[in-house]
Amino acid sequence: MPVSRYQIDKIFPNNFRFFKDLIFLNTSDLNFKSKQLKNFYKNISIDQIPKNIKFFRSYTKLKFYIENIKSSDIFIIYSYLFSLKNSKINFSQLFNKIKCKKILIKQHSWIFPNFKKEFFLNSLRLLKYLFNHKIFLIRTNNIKFDYSLSFGEISKKKNKFLSKNIDYPSFWIKFYPKLPAKKIITYVDETLDYSGDQFLINKKLKKKINNIEKYLEKLNTFFELVEKKYKCKIIICCKKKFKYNKNYFAGRKIVYGKTLEYITKSKLVIGHKSDALFQAIYSKSPVILLKSKEFNLKRNLEINSKSINLFNKKSSFIEDYLNKNVELDTSIDKKFYSNILNNYFISKNQIKQNFHEKLTTDLKKFLF
Repeated sequence: MPVSRYQIDKIFPNNFRFFKDLIFLNTSDLNFKSKQLKNFYKNISIDQIPKNIKFFRSYTKLKFYIENIKSSDIFIIYSYLFSLKNSKINFSQLFNKIKCKKILIKQHSWIFPNFKKEFFLNSLRLLKYLFNHKIFLIRTNNIKFDYSLSFGEISKKKNKFLSKNIDYPSFWIKFYPKLPAKKIITYVDETLDYSGDQFLINKKLKKKINNIEKYLEKLNTFFELVEKKYKCKIIICCKKKFKYNKNYFAGRKIVYGKTLEYITKSKLVIGHKSDALFQAIYSKSPVILLKSKEFNLKRNLEINSKSINLFNKKSSFIEDYLNKNVELDTSIDKKFYSNILNNYFISKNQIKQNFHEKLTTDLKKFLF
């Protein structure tokens, strides 16, 4: 799957000890049409297009490259479903020809539905997961590896009899040396137009927001309401891969590429459904996830699902806050937060060490 520098940073940041030695194999040309890829890359800035990548536009060239990997190298596979989506190519057979040590970075365990808060929609979510998981297992079960890296107590218990499995802290969570005083509120931005992945997945593009001008007016009015109540400024946190051409947030400070850091030092986090919100579970920050009548039904359902299953509370519409139909809920279910963190991201015995730091330590063992 095509990726941006921002996505790679999650696993291999610039300060990763072996960053300069990495070569990324990109097989997106074998999985997607050229028009899809062109649209994907034109929507990210040039500095976010990764370097040290080898593109493969034919299966023959990929096969030749893989068969000639040195036995002294280390091959890292991230078991992402989209990367293995091409049913015409037997990726497991291909990967099994690699002669060097292979490390499999497993996907995070799927977060089990919070049926107490929402039964019907979570039942549908469970059925969808079971169907997709079955397909995923069919495509990945035959991949042989020397070590697998997994996250949280659920994966740890599931793999406790596998000597090759190593328990890791999640790459979605970042540890910071010292938690500063929480004097700010963070808004986790998700851009105003299309998501990059839509160009790869959907045949027909769907706008995130029906009327952007109306939405921004409502959002900025909501920000004023929050700032007045909590007597502190809202910081707009955006992905590094995207830059706004102007400030759409009534002059509020916009920060790029530091979302997890700002979440950690926030007294309140506001967002929609970004995966960056996982950090709020670790930092024990109150979270308010916003739906809007300017969003489509699917997006609003996804926002509500994330709020229920990660933070144990339902989300509300911006419009309802503005009309004073609902109150701001900044409560935290500390026990629920703790269970989610331990089960899916950081098991109880993990030390406060970032993913890439532990990987550096282990790679030194594997290499030397």
